[in-house]
Amino acid sequence: MTKFLHRLSYSAFTIFLAVTALFFVIRMAPGDPVEKILGPEATFEEITILRNQLGLDKAIHIQYLNFIKDVGTGNLGDSLYKKEEVTGLLKKHMPPTIILALVSVTLSAFFGTALGIWAGFKRKKTFDNVGRLVSLIALSFPIFSLAPLLVIIFSIKLNILPVSEWGEVKHVFLPILTLVIPLSAVLMRVSRNKYLEEISVPWVQVLESKGLAPFQILLRVTKVCLPTILNVVAIQLSVVLAGTMITETIFDIPGMGMLLFEGIQNRDYPVVQGVIIYSTVIYMLIYFIVDFLNEKIDPRINS
Repeated sequence: MTKFLHRLSYSAFTIFLAVTALFFVIRMAPGDPVEKILGPEATFEEITILRNQLGLDKAIHIQYLNFIKDVGTGNLGDSLYKKEEVTGLLKKHMPPTIILALVSVTLSAFFGTALGIWAGFKRKKTFDNVGRLVSLIALSFPIFSLAPLLVIIFSIKLNILPVSEWGEVKHVFLPILTLVIPLSAVLMRVSRNKYLEEISVPWVQVLESKGLAPFQILLRVTKVCLPTILNVVAIQLSVVLAGTMITETIFDIPGMGMLLFEGIQNRDYPVVQGVIIYSTVIYMLIYFIVDFLNEKIDPRINS
């Protein structure tokens, strides 16, 4: 119970620091949301009136205290540009992002881990050599260059997948493939290296001396590797949440990434704050789950 409370307080403090940093950083960025809303032809009087209505004319510390109070009560405010509640906008834009993130991470974790462990098991053989080469090539393509390449191949040349639609199963293939390829490559290399590290320890040699079958040893070593792999998966989830903004923009997907992109463009403080807060809370929740699973897999972590 004490450890749980410690983790909970640590997570709450981390979220508080992230929210505080976000509040000040976004206001230091160039651009004025009021001028963005009213346009370049707005008069000084119109700008002053709207700034007063939005509370942007108050001292920065007053704005910050009001912001913290609202966030503490679950009120993320209204969009300056769309004139809608930020909570409602997040609920509307969250499903596509959650689908992309969960499916991408799940597929990457399965294929990346399986291929990495098998490559380690087949060390220096054809499968291992080919796998390392392919993973290196996959890591050489960042999302912003991989996505257009996949569009050219599957949408323009082969004409088998749509580019910028959402709502059917076929619409998720290209965005998910864009995220799965680099994530799987990372997990494959991590899994392979961790497996090779573990098979050199004495307890594995003891199992071999007892005549245990290679596949049984493979399963036992894989279980020992899982905590490290889960931690990497959790880290990769943050990469996915960041990568969805690029992916959703390229494929015109109405998710949180697109909402964040529009919020940044329009200097819409409440929207940007809401997306980052939700993402931070989700990320901390996942770390809670990963810590719990790691302790169940390897009780030594809790000692």
